[in-house]
Amino acid sequence: MLLAATSLLLNGCATQSPRVSGIVKISTEVCPYQIHPLDRAELTFADGPNKELIVTHEGTVEATSGTQKVEGMPVAEFKALLKREFPAATGTEIKEFKDNRISVLGEVFHQIHTELGNGPMRLMDAIAAANGFTPLANKQHVRLVRENAGVVETYEIDFRQLLRGENMSQNILIEPGDIITVPRNFL
Repeated sequence: MLLAATSLLLNGCATQSPRVSGIVKISTEVCPYQIHPLDRAELTFADGPNKELIVTHEGTVEATSGTQKVEGMPVAEFKALLKREFPAATGTEIKEFKDNRISVLGEVFHQIHTELGNGPMRLMDAIAAANGFTPLANKQHVRLVRENAGVVETYEIDFRQLLRGENMSQNILIEPGDIITVPRNFL
């Protein structure tokens, strides 16, 4: 995941959308994803509580007809299986298992690959954990790459506004697996 997201950033293959509130969603790419152990499926039911299924270490889930082998299955096939097994479900969301780590790379004083703490972490906290920007940092084009079950989203944040205390909506919550990159400011 880290390699794929870093490659996406370095290749510059993303298209840019208009800047809204300082955050630009650069791209959303759907990559083929296969189900892995510890991935989760959350089923929504109109007449009752949600049900969460977690893929076991053996690559199986417990369905109404018994244990089903799902490891290596494409997401669409897994969703179809869940629809057959749980026909009353009105919605299905697949969440990729990620360890509780984030990465901050590029023009920061200490590039880090670290565990998220017990409490929530925001973008400014992640940059602070990396001891801030180097003098060569391009604070206008800080990128955040987020991947979940084959969907890779890339955002660009104008960190200069955050440093001035403006547009604090850009100080988004960091999620496990997020990669933050700070490019070099070429003069």
